[in-house]
Amino acid sequence: MNKRVVGTVIGSLILVLALARPGYAVLSIDDLSKLMDSTRIAEADVFAPQAYEKAAKIAAQAQDAVKRGKKKKTIEDFISEASEFAQNALKATEVAKLSLNEYLPPRNKAKEAKAAMLVQELYAKAEQQFMKATAKIESGDVKGGLKEAEKATPFFATAEMEAIRVDILGNADKLIDAAVADGADKFALSTLDKARTALTKGDAILSQDRYNREEATGEARRAEYEARHASNIAQSVRSLTRNDQAWEKLMLVYEIQMNRVGSEVGMGDLPFDRGPLAAADSLILYIRAVQEENGRLLATQQEVTSKLRGTLEKLNYKSSDEDPLELAGIVYDEVASLKGEVAQLSDEVAEEKSRISELADAHEEVTAELEVRKEQEAKFKKAKQILNPSEGDVLFNASNDIVLRLSGLSFDVGKSDIKDEHMPLLKKVEEVVGMFPESKLVVEGHTDSKGEPSANTLLSEKRAFAVMQYLRQSMLIPADRVKSIGYGADKPVASNQTAEGRAKNRRIDVVIMR
Repeated sequence: MNKRVVGTVIGSLILVLALARPGYAVLSIDDLSKLMDSTRIAEADVFAPQAYEKAAKIAAQAQDAVKRGKKKKTIEDFISEASEFAQNALKATEVAKLSLNEYLPPRNKAKEAKAAMLVQELYAKAEQQFMKATAKIESGDVKGGLKEAEKATPFFATAEMEAIRVDILGNADKLIDAAVADGADKFALSTLDKARTALTKGDAILSQDRYNREEATGEARRAEYEARHASNIAQSVRSLTRNDQAWEKLMLVYEIQMNRVGSEVGMGDLPFDRGPLAAADSLILYIRAVQEENGRLLATQQEVTSKLRGTLEKLNYKSSDEDPLELAGIVYDEVASLKGEVAQLSDEVAEEKSRISELADAHEEVTAELEVRKEQEAKFKKAKQILNPSEGDVLFNASNDIVLRLSGLSFDVGKSDIKDEHMPLLKKVEEVVGMFPESKLVVEGHTDSKGEPSANTLLSEKRAFAVMQYLRQSMLIPADRVKSIGYGADKPVASNQTAEGRAKNRRIDVVIMR
C-alpha cells in the first residue's frame, strides 16, 4: 500500500471517528441491544476491539441501570454514550476491513474450513495475531496494522490446512489409534501398515493441494477400512492360543482367496473390516442376486421363444427349435417371403408406421413425464416422513420446487450460529437433499417484521449463509449447485401481528429446484 492510499485510509478513519458526536436522538434500551447485535454480526469485536469493548461495557452499565430502576436521565446518558461507541465501532470496522482487504481471504478460508472448531488452538493463535493488526488499524497505525496482518496470514493458512486434514483424515487417525489399542501393532502389523500408508498418502495429497478433497477422501476411506480391518484381525488373533503374526497371515490367505472370487464376479474387496461372516454373507447375497437375475433372464427367454413359436404358427410354419435366435431367423425369413405380397400396401404401411412412431414418441414422452412425477412424488412423501412436524414441513412452491420449511431450526436472538442441538435436524436435511443429487439448492433466510428491515435482511442473510456453508461442507456440494439469500421479513407465511405468526415467519427454507 503506497503513502497516498495509507493517508487516505487514515483520513477516513479520523473522519469516521469525528462523525460519532453528541446530539443524536436517544435510542431505547431495545434499540441499543439490536445495535450491539449488529456490531457482533459485523465482527466489530475483532476489527474495532477498543471501540467495541467500550460500547459493550457501557451497554452493560445501561442494562444494569434499567434493572436497578435508575433515573431516566442516567439510563439515557448510558444509552447515548454506548450508542456512540457502537456506531464508532461499526464505522471503524468498515475502515479496518477496507484496509485489510487483501489479508481477509486467508482468515475467511480458515473459518470456512471450520478451523475454529476443529483446531481451536491454531485458529486462536492466528486470530490473536490478526487482532494485533486490527488494534493498530483502529488506533490509526495503518502501516503497522498491515505488517501485523501479514504475520497472521501463515497462521491462518496453517489453521486452514490442519482443519482440512482433521476433517478428512481425523476419523482415520482415530481408527488407527483404536487399532493400536486393540493390539494391531502386534497381531495385524501388515494390515495396520496399509492403514498408515493410506493415511500418509492422503496427508501427502493434502500437503500438495489442500483442496483436492476427492483423492484425499479416497485414501482416508482406505485408511479407515484397513484400520477397522486391522482391529478385527487383532481382536480375532488375540482370542487364539498362539498370539503371533502367523495367525494374521493365515487369515489373510483365506481373505485373499475370497477376494479372488469377489473380483471374478465384479465385487471388488469384500467387507473384511466387519469380519469374515460379513464378507461371506456379502458374497452369498451377491451370488443369490446373480442367480435370481439368471432366473429372470431364462423366464424372459422362454417367453420370447413362446411368442416366436406363436408367430410362426400364424405363418403356418412349424419348428421344434428351442433357440430363440434360430426362431427369430426363421420368422425373419418368413416375413421376408411375404414382402412381395404386401408391396401394394407399402405406402399405407409407411404412413401407418409414421403415425405409430409419433404415437410411440408421444407415449414415451408422457410415460417419462409420469415416471418423473411419480418419482418426485415418492421422494416428496419420503421427505415428509423424514421430517417431524415439530422440525418443519415439506411442501411445493409456485414453481413446483420442493421446499423444506425448517421451523424447528432456531437461532439465538440476533445470531446466526448453528446450535449443536439442531445437528440431528440438519442430518435429516442432508438425507432429503441427498435424494436430489442433481438439483440446485437455494437456502433462504426469513425473519419476522420486528426490528429494522436492513438489520433483519442482514441477519437472515447470515443465517441462510451459515446453513448453506454447513450443507456445502458436510455434503461436499459444489458452489455452483447451492446459494443462499436473505429476505428479512419480506416473505411472511403468517401474520406478524401474533406471536405464533411471527414464530412461523422466523424460519429457514431449503428450496430444492426442479
